Amino acid sequence: MLCIGISNKKIVGYPNIMNLLKSGVESLFLIDFDAIHKRVLNLEIYEKLSKFFDLTVMNYPQTEEDLMDTIISGATYVIINNNLTYKRIQSFLSYTQNIGINYDYNDTCVFFSQNGGNIYLTNKQVMLPYKLAFNYGPFNLPNSIKLENYPSSFI
Repeated sequence: MLCIGISNKKIVGYPNIMNLLKSGVESLFLIDFDAIHKRVLNLEIYEKLSKFFDLTVMNYPQTEEDLMDTIISGATYVIINNNLTYKRIQSFLSYTQNIGINYDYNDTCVFFSQNGGNIYLTNKQVMLPYKLAFNYGPFNLPNSIKLENYPSSFI
């Protein structure tokens, strides 16, 4: 799965959607740097891209409204940060099971798993039950989708 970013309301490295279509990929892992760093979700871009690609969006939603807006705008999966409160994680999981969390074998990920969460973004072996992992590590992981071009700034 191709990993791309959005920064300053533009798709990084692709002047337009046509260039992405020419790449032949069907699915995108989209990192919204504006959302992560400035709390500005690029919902219009999600909508445009979702017309052509299956989207996984990493925008670290902070509220239920952010999560729902992301899903309504076309995201199949949404990646959340593991610094959220347990209450917020539980609330997110009550809306959808199509959320993943940055994997680290810590209390937050264990809580996520115990409450039905089973999708992870990882660069290491997952030591909790999972149905899907977005893998940016240098190894093969069962039931995972390998991410291409994952930015080193997040590793």
